[in-house]
Amino acid sequence: MKKSQITYIKNILLPCLVYSGLTGIFTGCLIFLFKLSVSRVVPFSESVYAFVRENPAFLPLLLIGAAAVGGISALILHYAPDCKGGGIPTAITLLRGLVSFSWVKSIFLLFPSALLTYLCGVPLGTEGPSVQMGTAVGRGTVRIFVKKHLAWDRFVMTGGASAGFAAATGAPLTGIFFSFEEAHKRFSPMLFMVSAVSALTSTAVMQLLCPLAGISPSLFHLKTDASLPLTFLWSAAIIGIICGLVGAGFTKLYGIIHSFIDTKLKKIPFAVKIILVFTMTAVIGFFIPDCLGSGDGLIEALFDRQGAWQMLIVCFCIRGIMLIIANNVGITGGLFVPTLAFGAVIGGLCGKAMIGMGILPEEYYIITVVLGIASFLSASSRTPIMATAFTIEALCGLQNILPVIMGVTLSYITVETLGIHDFTDIVIDGKLKAAHKGKKDRVFDIKMTVAEGAFAEGKEIRDILWPPTCTVLSVHKNPTTHHHSHTGISAGDMLTLHYHTYDPEETRRSLEAILGKQNGSCQ
Repeated sequence: MKKSQITYIKNILLPCLVYSGLTGIFTGCLIFLFKLSVSRVVPFSESVYAFVRENPAFLPLLLIGAAAVGGISALILHYAPDCKGGGIPTAITLLRGLVSFSWVKSIFLLFPSALLTYLCGVPLGTEGPSVQMGTAVGRGTVRIFVKKHLAWDRFVMTGGASAGFAAATGAPLTGIFFSFEEAHKRFSPMLFMVSAVSALTSTAVMQLLCPLAGISPSLFHLKTDASLPLTFLWSAAIIGIICGLVGAGFTKLYGIIHSFIDTKLKKIPFAVKIILVFTMTAVIGFFIPDCLGSGDGLIEALFDRQGAWQMLIVCFCIRGIMLIIANNVGITGGLFVPTLAFGAVIGGLCGKAMIGMGILPEEYYIITVVLGIASFLSASSRTPIMATAFTIEALCGLQNILPVIMGVTLSYITVETLGIHDFTDIVIDGKLKAAHKGKKDRVFDIKMTVAEGAFAEGKEIRDILWPPTCTVLSVHKNPTTHHHSHTGISAGDMLTLHYHTYDPEETRRSLEAILGKQNGSCQ
């Protein structure tokens, strides 16, 4: 075996398999416990609301209880600010190296903080905290088992995020695409390996443990053999365009409410905001049960053809505003499933309208709901590949792949044409402004030499997750190791780097974790 092959197996293949496999197993076990806890908390919450509706005299007690739960949630978030807001945007900022966090707090405090959200019925999902907990497990794996090469940190964290997504949704392929299309917006063989191994192992753990506890490893249970004929393909186009328009409007509304909360309500203490949202949720949940929870129950109801169109519109509007407010004040929870619920409502309304006008047979109603989910997900998060993969995996979309692609593509084109920013990126920008408030951005141009045995040795430039904003301007090859068949980085190579950063020392440590300890100051 050639030396280059041995180096590849030792420095790339085996670490990807071992570190990512461990992360996937640990994440699968953690998310299993999380889903098991949620499966107990949500029915309890529903029974409490049902009891109070039957006995309105207990409404004041319900409001007091919601305020108390909100107060406990605010206390947790005060000591663990990394657990605030949507878990997926938080995980993305961590995977891109934009902010730092405490992985211990994200494992042990994110769990109860999310359960409090579901106990009160705040319309946020479970997949966000699952992705963030998986990210934290990835960092913990590196800190405990891979102390020699901390440059594996963001790779293994990416695997943990994919594992968390796969475990929460039962969609491992979508979890893999999440790391490419949304987390890093790039593809590399190393990212594929860490994401695939972690997603597959966490899914295997869930498939093994969930039946033992009597819970489902899948997010939805949809069975349909209906296939939309080509003669009705126009309906997918209409749903796609409508989802694109609504997605653009939803993103605009998020910006307006975010600006209002950030400016007009900035003097209100954080804890008071949290308590108010929990109390408001209890009031709305008392009168409109469909506005409680992440939205998976609403989606299942639409699959079963339940719900009048008037109530669907009310749920869409109220849930949308509640979701935006809850996320902006920092309540723990995910945005993915609530986003799917919005798409399901849009698709369901479009389907009811088409069927009512007699231009679409009723047998294709469920397909319109599925098309709404896929199209709105594509429009709101700008992830058409993820939206297509998720629809195929979780929503029996394979037999309707052509209309799914039609809806996803047109919704994406519509929102891009309108020039609306990515919803996830807007949330991330808000997190970055808060994290870097009062700090000064500095620009650096330096030269660093690759040390013997460094993480970068034997890897391509494209394979390495460099610090954010870092660009490799040039590579001066070491003449003793350079030959035409070897394009990877070698010990002794000198790299010219350009970057700007709010934390020069942290960025320097990240670069030395990749290129090895430098003798003296960098030029």
